[in-house]
Amino acid sequence: MTAKERILHTLRGEKVDRVAIYTQIPFAVGPQGFRPGAFHGYMDHDNWREQDPAYWRLVRRMEKECDNFFVWRPPCMESDQFFIPVSCVQREPDKEQGGMTIKTQTLQIGARKLQTVRGCQPGTGHTWVLEHFCKNPDDARLLLDLPWEGYPAEIGDFFKLETYLGERGVIWVTIPSPILVVCRLFDPTDFLVLPLTESALIHRLLEVVSERIRVNLMALLDAGVGPIIRFGGAEHCTPPLMSPQLFDDLVVRYDTPLIRLAKRYGHFVAVHCHGRIRHALQRFREMGVDQTDPVEQPPGGEVTLTEARAISQNSITLTGNLQVSELDSLSPEAVRIRVRGIIEEAGPTRLIVTTTGTPLEAIPPAIEENYHAMIDATLGY
Repeated sequence: MTAKERILHTLRGEKVDRVAIYTQIPFAVGPQGFRPGAFHGYMDHDNWREQDPAYWRLVRRMEKECDNFFVWRPPCMESDQFFIPVSCVQREPDKEQGGMTIKTQTLQIGARKLQTVRGCQPGTGHTWVLEHFCKNPDDARLLLDLPWEGYPAEIGDFFKLETYLGERGVIWVTIPSPILVVCRLFDPTDFLVLPLTESALIHRLLEVVSERIRVNLMALLDAGVGPIIRFGGAEHCTPPLMSPQLFDDLVVRYDTPLIRLAKRYGHFVAVHCHGRIRHALQRFREMGVDQTDPVEQPPGGEVTLTEARAISQNSITLTGNLQVSELDSLSPEAVRIRVRGIIEEAGPTRLIVTTTGTPLEAIPPAIEENYHAMIDATLGY
C-alpha cells in the first residue's frame, strides 16, 4: 500500500498492511519533495527548521517511510479575519524586546482603538499572543457592528500541493471551529467566564462566525478541496475548562452543521482536541466524526485507548498516543515498548500512531533518536 491508500483504508475501517505512522513534524512540500517547514498557513518568524539537521533527517524519513498528513489552511480560514476587517488593520513597525520580535496590529473603530500584540521568538516555533483585540465584552460588541471583509475563499495552490504530495500522504484541510474564533478574540482566561456572564453575546458571536465559516467552507468544497476536513477548537470547552453542558452548547451546537456540510460532499471529518475527551468523544461519534487526535491517556487526558475505542464504538480512527513528554524522557527501548502497547491496545484497525504534539524548537539527539524508535517500532510490529 502507498501511504495515501493506507490512511484512507484506515479512516474507512478497512484492512491495512500495517498500522499507519505519522510524526506530527511540520513539513513543506514542493517539486523537489519534502523539506522542513512550518505547517501551511502558520508561518514561523524565520526558517529555523531548515537550519536543523535533525529535522532534515526526520523529514526525509517521513517522505520515504511514513504516512503523512499535510496541514493546509487557506487565508480565508484565519481566525482574526472573520471579525477584523482586513483593509482597516494597521500594522506598526516591529520592535525587539526581551529576545522577541513584537508585532502590533491596531483597528480604529470610531473613537476606540483595539489592538493585538504578538511576540515571536526567532529560532523557534513559539509565538505568544500578548494582547488580544477584545479586552472586554463591549469591544466584541463593536466588532459585531462592522461589515465582514475577510480574505476571499480561494484555494490558491491546493491542487499543486496535492500533486507534490502524491501518494505519500493526504491533506488535512484545516478549518476553525466557531468557538476557536470567538475564544481568540479575548484573553483565554477571561473567556472562560464569558459563556456564563455574557451568554447572549457569546452565542451571537458564534452565530455570526458560524455562518461566515460555512460560506467559506462551501466555496472551498465546491472548488474540490479534501479529502479530510479537520476542525480545531473544541479543546477550549473540554473539562476542566468547561462543563459537558457547555461543550454541547458551544461546540456541538455550532460544529454539527459544518460537519454535516463536509460529509454531504463525501469527505472525511477529523477533529483535533486535546484534554479530557470522554464526553467529547461520545459527541464526536454522534456528530459523524471519522478521526480524532491526539486521544491523550492519563495523566494528560482521562481515557485509556481501550475506553476511547469503546466510547467511539470503533467508528472513529484514533490518532495518538505517544506523549511529547515521553519522547523527552524515555529511552528508545521504552519508546518501542510504548508503541507496541499502543498497537496492541487500540489496533490494528482505525489506528494511526503519532505523538500528541508538534516539536516547537530544535530537536536534540536524544529526542531525534526517540522519533526514529517510534517509527521503527510501528513499521516493525
